[in-house]
Amino acid sequence: MSLNLMMVTSVFFALLGTWVAWRYTKPMRERARSYIKQVSTCGFLAPPPTPRALRFLMRWAKTLAFIQVGNIKIVGRENLDNIPGPHVITPNHPHWVDVAVTPILVNGPARYMAAQGVFTFAGGLGALMVGPIGAFCADLTRGRGAPALEAGIKVLTSGQRLVMFPEGWAYLDGKLGPFKKGAVRIAREAANRLGQTTYVVPVNLRYGKYPGSWITKLPPPIEYALVFALFFVYRRGLTMVVGKPIAIDQFSLDDATATEELKQAIIALDPAREEIGIKAA
Repeated sequence: MSLNLMMVTSVFFALLGTWVAWRYTKPMRERARSYIKQVSTCGFLAPPPTPRALRFLMRWAKTLAFIQVGNIKIVGRENLDNIPGPHVITPNHPHWVDVAVTPILVNGPARYMAAQGVFTFAGGLGALMVGPIGAFCADLTRGRGAPALEAGIKVLTSGQRLVMFPEGWAYLDGKLGPFKKGAVRIAREAANRLGQTTYVVPVNLRYGKYPGSWITKLPPPIEYALVFALFFVYRRGLTMVVGKPIAIDQFSLDDATATEELKQAIIALDPAREEIGIKAA
């Protein structure tokens, strides 16, 4: 057989194999597209994570944390045990890798409210990753978040643990961003529907090193990619401090005031607060 004929034959079988693979994976691709569309919809609650999904979550979380963070110190982990009612865990959000270290802290089943951009990342690859492990989508556009709030309320009233970042997006310069009112609203409405007290658990995440304020001038995907690529610079450990659960009726009735009180509770847990000159109100 001549060289040219061998090349033509190789190309033919390669194209044939590609066509066969494309043809017979169509049902799987259609199911994936349907799933991505569903879980990328604000407020859609997929089924709770299975034990297999939780095992995957922990392996994935520990791998990312090892690469990006290094040593993790947890203070007050006992405050997450035996909480006497439905509760929302509310960490600050100073790093993209918070999505990995928070499951390590929780170490069990939970539902995670995540920004819509997480689900639409890489054409829906994000949805395929985070949907099965318990995340649900929140549209952070002003006036469009009501379905996510309702989903959060359903999580609490169904006896599941909810984790959400009150800042919404990560602020990689290490400074707190504006807090949204969703956490206190969800806890308060769930308490009303259940006829019992719900709780909010403040958590402070303090990494060993942050980029300067310059990084906030970049689009979020570039911020995250840059910090990941420079892991050898920013891999300086993490301290997670868990505060005592706060009953929702201990907060002010006004949502804005209650949200500021939650923010101050998180600031008060910062292990570097005195060192860097942050004062709680």
